Amino acid sequence: MSIGRPGPERHWQRLGFDRSVPRETVHKTAAAEVLLTDAERLGDERFAVGASWRRDHYLAHHGGPAADPVLLAETARQTAIYLSHRFFGVAHGVPFVLSGISVELFEALPPVDEEYLAVGLDVVCRKPAGGPRLRLELDADVVVRHRSVGRARVRWEPMEPRRYALLRRRGGQGPGEAGPRTAPSCVPLPPARVGQLAERDVLLAADASAAHVWWLRLDRAQPVLFDHDSDHVPGMTLVEAFRQAARVASADGRPGASGATLLNVTFTAFCEPDVPVSITAERAGRGAGVFTLRAHQAGRELASAEVGHGLPESSAVRLEAAC
Repeated sequence: MSIGRPGPERHWQRLGFDRSVPRETVHKTAAAEVLLTDAERLGDERFAVGASWRRDHYLAHHGGPAADPVLLAETARQTAIYLSHRFFGVAHGVPFVLSGISVELFEALPPVDEEYLAVGLDVVCRKPAGGPRLRLELDADVVVRHRSVGRARVRWEPMEPRRYALLRRRGGQGPGEAGPRTAPSCVPLPPARVGQLAERDVLLAADASAAHVWWLRLDRAQPVLFDHDSDHVPGMTLVEAFRQAARVASADGRPGASGATLLNVTFTAFCEPDVPVSITAERAGRGAGVFTLRAHQAGRELASAEVGHGLPESSAVRLEAAC
């Protein structure tokens, strides 16, 4: 199967979309959650990357008319890791610290059909000028069904393990002194309210004492979000939790609400796995259906997000992360 974009399409025709890249090249243990299928270097800084989305992918979600941009954000994250290992000589086992992931949509993503949806990324990947460390950034045109549907951008740093360990010990990365050490009594939300099918995939529990306040549910046996050992909660776990919270807040609890089409997330600290995390939502000033969300742990803000449903006037979807 081939996909295309305005202009020459020969590189898309050369890519394969029916077999995933090795799982270790995108830092996944579950082979079923590897989204990338192929890549080719087109020039010094330009790459063609193929991906395949299927309905059974965890981040594909369920019940919506279109693929969720969170799935595209994960595709861009895997692309950054894959290019680092295959084309930039980064050794396996090196920690990666993301400083930014953005997704800008020009139109809604199509739904993932019964077979699979082929997705292409026409990527420019470069090392910004200045500084001795290896920092990388990519800018990708996203192509689906012969249409350019948006752009994805990633900025990240493959970090020497000793420096990463120092980063984790310094800068207030450990749990703070204020805030609860145990979550209050709360009840998990029904899967349908957050666009999932199974209770183990629900990341939120309702706080009976306050509206639009939830507590993060962390199931370390969840096979996708925790498919390999980590010293902190993966950033995509908080992104998915924000998506679930915004869906509930926007729909006021009505099942079947459409998926998120606007994400703007900023991370400020690592999320520790053994301390409760609260998530709050309030309407943003940008218009109906747009919410500002915040995640707090032991008195420290871990991340804030702007999440909306329906394409904004600027037709933009943006996500930024730093963990």
